[in-house]
Amino acid sequence: MGNCGQSINFFSEFEKEYQNIKSINSDDILIASKVISLIERESKKLFKWLKKHKFNSPDEEIYFFKDLKPIFISKLIYYKAILNIETNLPTSRKNKIKFYEEELNAIQEYTIKNKKFYEYYRARASYKDSVYFLRSVEKNILKRDCSLINYDLRLCTTHDYSMATMIANDILTNYLENKIEELERNGSNANRTTNQTLNWTGNKIDLVELIYALHLSKKINNGYTDIKELATNLGKMFNLDLEDNIYRWYIDIKNRKTVRSKFINQLSEGLENHLLQEE
Repeated sequence: MGNCGQSINFFSEFEKEYQNIKSINSDDILIASKVISLIERESKKLFKWLKKHKFNSPDEEIYFFKDLKPIFISKLIYYKAILNIETNLPTSRKNKIKFYEEELNAIQEYTIKNKKFYEYYRARASYKDSVYFLRSVEKNILKRDCSLINYDLRLCTTHDYSMATMIANDILTNYLENKIEELERNGSNANRTTNQTLNWTGNKIDLVELIYALHLSKKINNGYTDIKELATNLGKMFNLDLEDNIYRWYIDIKNRKTVRSKFINQLSEGLENHLLQEE
């Protein structure tokens, strides 16, 4: 890697390898192990480059330490947590739920302990970016976290790891809540013989339009979920295979001659008309 543009290419190539691991494996523990190995290998390349690299501007450095590096490191934090959780999971359904709930409580405790920065992260604020996401040239222990005396300040800022932890905790919370919901659902459905499914009965392109709208709204995992991952999960929910075609459908939406957000407008109009009829 040479300039910051090449570092962005680094993260793009990493993302391809990461997605490939997830696509060819289904076991949570196996995925976690492989992703951790990948990150530990690739991080050596990244940190070797970072030790020598000088950013062209403060904004470029902030972008790297607020966005690029935290998303990369968040995956390491997340998958190490998954590995620890799943390899220590109790056997009974009741104890599994309790175990997952304890992990959720630990995340909540971390959030409370770091309430000030959590609010900054949640608000997607930027007014303290120059404090949080620019590297310092000296280790001033009077003004900084004492633990940073052990860090190589060429590789980190005061809050890039905290940012990565917040991102990982968001994704981990979603994972744990889904696991609890799945266990509770399996328990309540144990004596049922029927299995109801949800099927998307509209056009595929309409669902793709909805998926992009949800993704761009940043209302799912705070905007950090990949569009392809979101399409895969919603496709499974509605028994549709969207993964290979989502970008083609998106191009078709962009190339519409009149209203491009046609389906979203139909949803809005349908709700508005219903509300008016009930007045």
